Parts: sequence; structure tokens; C-alpha cells
Amino acid sequence: MTEHEVFQKLVPLIRETTGAREGQIKMDSGLMQDLGAESIDLLDLSFLIEETFGVTLEADEFEKQASERITGGIFEKDGHLTDEALEELKKAMPEVPAEYLQPGLKKIELPSVLNVAVFVHLIQHKLAETDR
Repeated sequence: MTEHEVFQKLVPLIRETTGAREGQIKMDSGLMQDLGAESIDLLDLSFLIEETFGVTLEADEFEKQASERITGGIFEKDGHLTDEALEELKKAMPEVPAEYLQPGLKKIELPSVLNVAVFVHLIQHKLAETDR
């Protein structure tokens, strides 16, 4: 599926979970920051994505990707993401503005930086994996 096709199928799911109006939802819209999603909404969205697209999104999808590439595997220290983790997350989620992934970011705050584009591209990636 193209980026546009995934986005078009994703918009109603985001509207259902956040209550956002269609015009509010853009690729760079932050799910929590701009659309008012809460953690439970992201979980609901993941279930709807699984039903609609037939792909499973793990809650710690990006953590896993980044952790696997960190030598020594230290992703967080005292609740804060390590510099290495932040660099790997920037690679794993290029859709997130770099200024959101700065030292001092807590692991628990990671969902707050996710935007629509992150989900669109993750869905595309998962769909491509299932086509193999």
C-alpha cells in the first residue's frame, strides 16, 4: 500500500480513538500533543490497526528496534533514555522531529513524541514484511 492509501485508512481509526476531526489529522500531527490521545487511546489504535490492516504493533516496537542496535544494550538509565538510545530512535523514527528526541527524555514520555507519519510508515513496513 502507498503512504497515501495507508493514511486514508488510518484517519478514521485515529478519529475513532481520539475524537479529532478529519481536517485536524495530518502526517505530522502528534497523536498526543496535537490530537489529544492518551496512552489508552494508543492501545485502542493499535487494536484497530491490527483489525484493519492485519498487522500487529507491539507497544514497545521502537524500543526493541533501537535496543537491538545499541552495543551493550543500555536503552535507559534511571528512567531517562541514553544518548545511544536517542540516536537509534532518531534512525528508527525519522518522522519525529529531532528536537523531540533530546537528552533528558524519559522512557515513559516516548509515546508523546509519536506522530501520524510514524504509524503510517510502521504499517507500511509491517505490510511489506507480510508480503514476503
